[in-house]
Amino acid sequence: MSAFELHWMGGVAERLHAAHRGDLDAMPWHQLDPRAFGPEDLDHARICWTQGAHQEWCAAAGFSALLTALLHARAPVDVIGMAGSFVADEMVHTELNARMAAAVGGGVHLEVDPARLCPTPEGEPLWQAVELALRVSCVGESFSLPVLGASARHAHHPLVRAVLKRIAADEAPHARLGWVVLDWALPLLSDDDRDRLGHVAREAIAELRRGLAPEATLSKSRCEVSGCLPPSRYAEVAEAALSRRIVTPLAARGIHAA
Repeated sequence: MSAFELHWMGGVAERLHAAHRGDLDAMPWHQLDPRAFGPEDLDHARICWTQGAHQEWCAAAGFSALLTALLHARAPVDVIGMAGSFVADEMVHTELNARMAAAVGGGVHLEVDPARLCPTPEGEPLWQAVELALRVSCVGESFSLPVLGASARHAHHPLVRAVLKRIAADEAPHARLGWVVLDWALPLLSDDDRDRLGHVAREAIAELRRGLAPEATLSKSRCEVSGCLPPSRYAEVAEAALSRRIVTPLAARGIHAA
């Protein structure tokens, strides 16, 4: 275990990354005044945004592993090309979460295991690619897309809304990739493989439910500065996402995750 820390190199790396990153400084950072929120609200926000930065870092690792698996499996060139920029997207999301943590008082200490950044499936390259696509994209990104979209629409603070909208805008192609990979790979898999994918999907959904359960109560101000949905609205959006965006399209492909 080690502390989750971020570093910035600058120079040529920053200049080349900027073409993908865009002008994040144009967001209304100056409009967030920590003095408008109570200390407990700010502490909660620091935790949420720090954890968000780490989750985006893990998503970058997941897409990196998926991209490597697709290359080893000799996936179609356009499928590999589709996934090629997603790691850079997740680094932008990591930076945005980290800057939000800094804006509300600074990131919190977070102990993480670098060896557990993303799933590490065993088996042939094709199976690795399919399992990673299912876990990272079909489940993870397909869930986060509607949750982030709803959070952005609910947010009243201009900076929180701008950050969430920027992240949500990238999630649609991230979620779509997994279904593209499945549609390419499923004809190459056996019925037993489909049954195994159903088990993987049920496991990934169970992990998602454990890791993303909302708090029982959140004040309006705490939701606002943390970018969170109220618990009742979160539960509604989460269940709809699991059913409509994950379980149903998996079932249409012969993968039973319910």
